Amino acid sequence: MVARAWICILATIAGPVFCTSAVAQDSPTSLAGQVQLLARDFMSGRPDGATVVIPAMSVAIGRDGTLLYAGGFGEARPHLPATERSIYMIGSITKQFTAAAILRLMEKGAVAKRSGARLSPSMPVADILEVADKWAIEKSPPITVGNLLSMTSNLPNFTRRPPPALDPWGAVPAHKLLGQMGTYKPSGFPGSFEYSNTSYFLLSEIIEAVRLGQTSRTYHETLEDEIFRRLGLTDTGFESEPWIRKRLVSAHYQRLPRFDKPDWLQGSADVASSVMDLFKWDKALMEGRALTGPARDLMLSDSARVEVWTYYGMGWFIIHKGGIDRYFHSGTVSGYTSFNLIVRPTTDHWVSVSLLTNSDGVEGINDFANSLAELVLDENAK
Repeated sequence: MVARAWICILATIAGPVFCTSAVAQDSPTSLAGQVQLLARDFMSGRPDGATVVIPAMSVAIGRDGTLLYAGGFGEARPHLPATERSIYMIGSITKQFTAAAILRLMEKGAVAKRSGARLSPSMPVADILEVADKWAIEKSPPITVGNLLSMTSNLPNFTRRPPPALDPWGAVPAHKLLGQMGTYKPSGFPGSFEYSNTSYFLLSEIIEAVRLGQTSRTYHETLEDEIFRRLGLTDTGFESEPWIRKRLVSAHYQRLPRFDKPDWLQGSADVASSVMDLFKWDKALMEGRALTGPARDLMLSDSARVEVWTYYGMGWFIIHKGGIDRYFHSGTVSGYTSFNLIVRPTTDHWVSVSLLTNSDGVEGINDFANSLAELVLDENAK
């Protein structure tokens, strides 16, 4: 067994200390050595100091489901180094878990309490949630569950245009937020892509408005049962849980926090996790254990066109370019920025990169994730 040690690099005289849990005496040409160099450069930023300060970051890289690198940089809390098991808020990567829970309920035959109809992508939201009755546009097709999953409902994004009756800096019960959704009108007929946290909040409410047999569960219970516990994601939960709050990496704010109180981000950005658990999630998804093959393919399908090369599936952005498929999602909430990436150069091989940081407003995290993936892809090409 190779001994592991904490390696701390003093970037500058006045700069931050970078600590990583890594194999001792890593060669600069080894994967670990290259990751450490790239991470140091990414966290330290430009000499002019224009970049956002990143006190802590954790990284996990896998190939075909085998973990190649996992470690942490900086301090999760004062005098506590970040590791691969450090827990951060993951922001909009939450949407992957919400979408997976909905697809699991579809596979298991969940039915709407309101209508008794079986849950499916083509089901009108009005068959499940009463508030959807208020969204009708003359001659428009109904907004469906599939429209919510693929961000094609054209409902306004409430984190861009909060309901006037609710305080973005305060706590708001989910039932009050749901009630305010009745004041919204779609910007047009459903079908075109428009990124909206509203859609995934509504999906979390749909989870609570369906039943399996005679059993119904809360949004939290469903994600814990169908995703977290089933897949062994032992570092994953919700900020409202005491054990999560105890282990959560300290947040670093670049702007005044808002939408950081319950239940503003329910379903869209309220999950906390570690890079080790995101690696496990990516592995389970690609191996057909998180969802069945057909449900997984639906999640990763080109459901909505975003721009020339980019699509949105269900909780994932997708790019097909140069013969390589990339599936990814970023996440930004007050105090945290995250990124989860799967690169598939062939149908039989894939690389995963998961990044979590404890600062909001971190720019270039997508490029950094892709540069880490390229280290493994380049190695495969040799």
